[in-house]
Amino acid sequence: MAAKVGMLTIRGLEDMFIPILRKCNNIIYMKRIHAQMEKLSLLQGNFLVTRMLDICDQNGEIEFASLVFKSVVEPNIFLYNAMIRAYTHNHMYLLTINVYREMLRNPPLKFEEQIFPDRFTYPFLIRSSAGLLNVLLGKQVHGHVCKFGLKNNNIIENSLMDMYVKCDEITDAHNLFDEMTERDVISWNSLISGHMKLGHVRKARALFEEMPNKSIVSWTAMISGYTKNEHFNDALNTFRRMQNEGVQPDWVSLVAILPACAQLGALELGK
Repeated sequence: MAAKVGMLTIRGLEDMFIPILRKCNNIIYMKRIHAQMEKLSLLQGNFLVTRMLDICDQNGEIEFASLVFKSVVEPNIFLYNAMIRAYTHNHMYLLTINVYREMLRNPPLKFEEQIFPDRFTYPFLIRSSAGLLNVLLGKQVHGHVCKFGLKNNNIIENSLMDMYVKCDEITDAHNLFDEMTERDVISWNSLISGHMKLGHVRKARALFEEMPNKSIVSWTAMISGYTKNEHFNDALNTFRRMQNEGVQPDWVSLVAILPACAQLGALELGK
């Protein structure tokens, strides 16, 4: 093995570790691989380190992921995104924002290798802003989305909608909804849930009736919203209408309707 390694270039060594890391999901095994890569001076390869960060993310080993990330002299966008993703998945929202700021602040050694955020960067930044309930930060991120020409990306737009709703900024959510070129069921559900959360039952109902394709999540959002706002008859009627339209309830919708059954004594439906 040692003789074989001695004959390989750095690229050849990296190619040797790629299939090994692709098959690896165990953090203990990955740390052994990391130790071997360190001996062979392979910890500057962005592709290999990105895979290691993903394994750390899956196993909740974020401190180790951070150490590995910081050891890379010139991280590329894929590596930055992997670290941002790992911090966000593990609810370390301030660290997510710090990595993003570092990415924007640190220019590469060569201008042609300048790093720009992409469509995979922003959903996690927006989710972190929502997790912090920091709408000012969320609006700054929204501004960056527009600056980098990503405002018409459906996943990013839905993430922004969710952030505004969670921060109770329903006007901003509506403005974004009105500007969207492509509204999907997630967009509609987010806005409906936002209005129900704020007690705007009539507005939520109007949106629901206007919605072209209702999913089980849409029906459940209405049922749950009605019960939370103590519109128990409306909740029961919506549940029955959902079934009449051929949509079968799931366990989430069943849990949502139970408070209405309890309040109205609808024992048969509750059973």
